[in-house]
Amino acid sequence: MGEYTGKTTGKKVPPVRPRASTWIWVTALVSIVCGGPLALLVWGAMAWDEMGKPQPMDCAEAMDWANATMPKSARDPHCTVSNWLDTQVNAEFRMPRAEVAGWLAGTYPGGEVRSYCQTDLCLDVQETPPEPGGPAAVNVTVTYEDGDTALVHVMPFTV
Repeated sequence: MGEYTGKTTGKKVPPVRPRASTWIWVTALVSIVCGGPLALLVWGAMAWDEMGKPQPMDCAEAMDWANATMPKSARDPHCTVSNWLDTQVNAEFRMPRAEVAGWLAGTYPGGEVRSYCQTDLCLDVQETPPEPGGPAAVNVTVTYEDGDTALVHVMPFTV
C-alpha cells in the first residue's frame, strides 16, 4: 500500500495500520466465540462416551445399597456401579454353597425364587414402594461352581 493524498489538504497521509494490541484482542475474541462451543462439544462427547460404563465401587457400599450385608464367609468380592438413565450396581462374590440358602432367607425374606433362570438359583426382590434414592428391585443369581463353592451375583437397580 502506498501513501494517500488527501483531497482537501493535498498532503500525503501514511496508511493507517492497526496496533498490535488490536489484533491480539480480535484474535482472543474470535478464539473464545468459536473455540468455546467447540470445546464444549468435545467435552460433551467425552462425557457421553463415559456414561454407563461400569466403575469400581466399594463392596460394602454396594451391598448397603442392595439392602444387604456381605456374608462373613464371602471371598473374592468384586463390585461395580453404572450410571446413565438409571443406576445399576453389581456385586459378585463367592461363598460356601451350604450357607447360600440361609443367607438369602435372612437377607431377602420376601424374595421370589424364579424357576426359569439360566443359573442354579434366581431370586427377585421388588422394593414396594422403593425408598427414595434406593433400588426399585434386587436380582440375585447363584451359580454352583463345584461341590462347596457358590458364585453369588447381587444386582440392585433403579427404574
